[in-house]
Amino acid sequence: MPQLPSGPLVVGVADSAATLTACAALPPSQRPYDLVEARVDLFDRQALPPEAAAACARLEETGTPVLVTVRSSAQGGRYAGTEPARLALFRDALRVASWIDVEDDAPIAGDVARLVAAQPGGQLVVSHHDFARTPPLDDLLAVVDRAHEGAPTAIAKVATAVNSEADRAVLRALLARRPERTAVIGMGDDAFRIELAAAGSRLAYGFVGASTAPGQTSAQVLHARLLAAAPAYAAARRAPRAAT
Repeated sequence: MPQLPSGPLVVGVADSAATLTACAALPPSQRPYDLVEARVDLFDRQALPPEAAAACARLEETGTPVLVTVRSSAQGGRYAGTEPARLALFRDALRVASWIDVEDDAPIAGDVARLVAAQPGGQLVVSHHDFARTPPLDDLLAVVDRAHEGAPTAIAKVATAVNSEADRAVLRALLARRPERTAVIGMGDDAFRIELAAAGSRLAYGFVGASTAPGQTSAQVLHARLLAAAPAYAAARRAPRAAT
């Protein structure tokens, strides 16, 4: 099973090809993120134009993996094309990027998992979103377990709306019960996002261009707050960033 770096990974979300290009132009020592997410469904033509593909390749070459996401409208995105076309887009993206995100209910989820598994160094994120509520703990445990059963090396990502302290308790319990290769995100509560990342959630998302989800802060602010709140994150990043 591929090993993930220790501590939470900060994902810088690029909502346009221009933002993605700007991420690639930033020197590695100045990047406040461990990954860059290319939210292709938010790009003008819902595709990777040549300049965006070049930016992906540049980021990968300089040590920052690229996570390509083409989020379906059913789970909060804007993708308006067919599933075969989306699968082709993912296949092309793997020429310049090493991480792919696909929703747990996507008809092409199994096909995408096989594409990523065949990619040396590839990493899959299987994501589940609920923008209205936080479902019961047993339901979310089942979501994570199904994701890992379908793709054992994947990161299972669960992002739900936080409306109460009971919702926070459910997401804390989910992370405690499924700590391995799981990302848990409480939407609508930026402080709780930090808490979950510090507690072991594998991925924490911060915008680079504009916010793409409720309660999402900038990657720069997220990085700074995790340095203070998450000893594992600080230990893994302070020394390397100071040395580069």
